Order: sequence, then C-alpha cells, then structure tokens
Amino acid sequence: MNEFLFGDSFLELPKLPNKSFDVILTDPPYNLSKKQIEYLHAEFTRICDGVIIVFSPERNPWVFPFDQKLYWVKPISTKNTSKNYSRFVEEVFIYGRNVWNTNLHWSNYVNVLVDRVDDISEHPWRKPPAMIERFLKIHSNPGDKVLDPFAGSGVVHDACVVLERQSLSIEINSL
Repeated sequence: MNEFLFGDSFLELPKLPNKSFDVILTDPPYNLSKKQIEYLHAEFTRICDGVIIVFSPERNPWVFPFDQKLYWVKPISTKNTSKNYSRFVEEVFIYGRNVWNTNLHWSNYVNVLVDRVDDISEHPWRKPPAMIERFLKIHSNPGDKVLDPFAGSGVVHDACVVLERQSLSIEINSL
C-alpha cells in the first residue's frame, strides 16, 4: 500500500473505515485547540485497531488517560532562546497495547528517549528515523497497516518501507 496523500487530515480521516489500521504513529501540529485534539483522538480511536502513538508538546498535551507516556529529550538547540528557555523535551503518548515485540535489546524499552534528528532539510520538525523505526519494530509486525495523518517529511512512510509495513501518510503541504 505505502501511499502518500496530500490533503487535510480533518477532512480525510472521516473517510477512513473503522479499525482499518494496526498503528497510528504521528506528530500533529502543536497549536491545535483542545477541541481539535479531542476530535482527532476520537478519529484515531475509531480508525485504529491497535496502538496509537502521538508526539505532543508539554504545553499542549494530548488526551488523558493514556496507557504509557514517554519523553523524548531532544538534542540541544539554540533556537528561540533569545527571550525564552528552549523546550528540550517532547512527550510521546501511547494508547493501546496490541503488539509488543520483545526481540530488541532492553535499552529500547525505556521511557526516556535520546535519539537525534538526522536531517531537517526536508522538514523543520522531522523526527529521528531510528526512533520511528524502533516504535514500529516494537508495536507492529511486517505487513501491518500504519497511518500517519500528519506526515511532514515522510519519516514514518520511509520507516514503513524499510520495515515492510503498509502505510498511508497524509500531509496538507506538498513536500
């Protein structure tokens, strides 16, 4: 499947069938209202039959309650530090426990992640491919269907290709 759809997820998600994906792994915009977050979470829960993994800033957290919460300690950055402290931590909310593969070293199962971004030339908020691949290795199996409704640079799509997962990536902006 490995499709890339250019469109608005708020319009595209309602078109997807119930329980049609095994994993949703996404990094939504961080300026969403509480109402928008609740709407998206309800759609994610409707569409996904497995695990939902959502990156979220501490200042605008995703939906409670969650099954697990992880922290990504981002590499040191000097951006936006002229009048404010930098945000070096993002939360990662996990909902559901459908698949839990245990064939990785124990250090891959800690709730504090320190992965580094490899390249931001394609997208300024790109997530580390190694971290995305690790989530997919732990929470899915080859052939599983993965949805990324806020695809950005396409890092989830790329990881799915490498790990032999089927993916649908939705992005409002053309790359």
